[in-house]
Amino acid sequence: MCRNSLHELLRADAQRARRLGFGGKLCIHPRQVAVVNACFTPSADEVAWARGVVDADAGAGGAAVAVDGKMVDRPVVLRAQSILADVAVRQE
Repeated sequence: MCRNSLHELLRADAQRARRLGFGGKLCIHPRQVAVVNACFTPSADEVAWARGVVDADAGAGGAAVAVDGKMVDRPVVLRAQSILADVAVRQE
């Protein structure tokens, strides 16, 4: 199997793991690190969404709030906070 095919399989596996809620993936070779890091790094759209959710929640003063037409409850706020914390750690 060629290297590109292996990287695509690794990318697909890492993306699936992230969708399932995993926060990372074990790498057994240094060439895998960049691919895996890219898959687990929040995208600019995810960061913008998370900031919007956290800001809306903070401005709501404990009241119910909607972001992009969707109601935001505690698990959604926690997920947004987790994304922003992940970004902060990666920027250190």
